[in-house]
Amino acid sequence: MRYAVEIPDIAELMSGAEVQVAKSVTAGMRTVTNGLKMDLRGEVVAAGLGQRLANTWRGQTFPTVGDSVEAAAYVSTNASKLIDAFNRGVTIVAKGGKYLAIPTQDAGVRMVSGRRAKGSTGNTLTPAIWQRETGVKLRFVPTKTGGVLVADAFYRRQAKRYQGRKSFRTIKEAGPSSGRSFVVIFVLVRQAKLRKRLDIETTAKAWAERAPAAIAANWMP
Repeated sequence: MRYAVEIPDIAELMSGAEVQVAKSVTAGMRTVTNGLKMDLRGEVVAAGLGQRLANTWRGQTFPTVGDSVEAAAYVSTNASKLIDAFNRGVTIVAKGGKYLAIPTQDAGVRMVSGRRAKGSTGNTLTPAIWQRETGVKLRFVPTKTGGVLVADAFYRRQAKRYQGRKSFRTIKEAGPSSGRSFVVIFVLVRQAKLRKRLDIETTAKAWAERAPAAIAANWMP
């Protein structure tokens, strides 16, 4: 996903030496590039999608070296599919008769990192990885809407201060086998609706409209 800001008609904004015009335009586009990038990052964080996804927004001003009256601002993300999904609001459907596994808070973490996290997609926590990392076997319990994967009561929920981490400590603890209940670790569904959380177009348009003012602010005759 990429957004570009077009240069306004310079002749209508200012006059002067071509060199000075080029410097003003390029400096103005750098302002727009950084402003749009930071606003988009802030929008992702405000939507509750995390700083990691927010940081996928990157900005670049062209030309990268020197000045030009045709300078342009480019802001893009290397997580375009995920950003687009939250920008439009889409329904994700499991393929091949399988389920989407959504980790609960009792899973401990939602993302994993490090060499032991091999097999994950973008470090996303999956049931297979959870079992491998914790050493705890999950059990499938069917429901009307799909099912849940549960761990028996010897699973101890991690303290709140550990909830944001990306690695596991040992979570087994001894206890009687009788009278055990279970803890839901993953909810299994056939499809999941992602509600629209972002409004990228509005943010990009707002910065496009600020381009003339950004250029004028960098005008130094």
